[in-house]
Amino acid sequence: MKSGKTIIITIDGPAGSGKSSVARRVAEELGFAYLDSGAIYRAVSFYLSQKCISSNDVAKIEVELEKLTIQIDDQQRIFVNGADVTGEIRSPKVDEIVSFYSSLPVVRRRLLSIQRELGDRQNLIAEGRDMGTVVFPNADLKIFLKANARTRAARRWKELAERGVEISYDDVYYQIIQRDELDSKRKLSPLLPAEDAIILDTSDLTLEEVVEAVKKLIKECVLKVKECDC
Repeated sequence: MKSGKTIIITIDGPAGSGKSSVARRVAEELGFAYLDSGAIYRAVSFYLSQKCISSNDVAKIEVELEKLTIQIDDQQRIFVNGADVTGEIRSPKVDEIVSFYSSLPVVRRRLLSIQRELGDRQNLIAEGRDMGTVVFPNADLKIFLKANARTRAARRWKELAERGVEISYDDVYYQIIQRDELDSKRKLSPLLPAEDAIILDTSDLTLEEVVEAVKKLIKECVLKVKECDC
């Protein structure tokens, strides 16, 4: 699960809570590697949907996953079997289907070892929905970001608009509510903060304020402790 030689920080939270933007910035500023687990699950969901394989057809999914390779380069571009799918996996269509595929045990098992291997090799900021509860239960620090649904929908709608995606705020809000429902009630790895996670409400905070709060937690709760152990 964790070798003990590297530092692992997990940042979990629902869609639109700011975890991706925060984790990326914190990783850059502290010199850690960055793991966007959501992008990996989106890539798998996009790949399977392009193959017209239903999330109910577990047998076919298992066969396809054996053929699947996922790579992430230094610019956080995602490649599936050599093809760059970075743009496609952030579409509203993938927003609608990702929970159906990501909740499948066969998918989660396939991706679990990939994520843990990254944590064994380097200091890591890992963000997702079950980083602190399942993937890295022994992480050095676990953070759970939350925000109210309307704030999260507004953030997501703005992000899509900036990428030229035409979709109404109401549709984005509905997708957020639906995703919350699916993520929190799935049997395998439901979206819940780890018992020892520090919970931050980002509803009324800017990105910069959340980044600084997370960096402060890491420096005070992890880095200073590591220095004392040396």
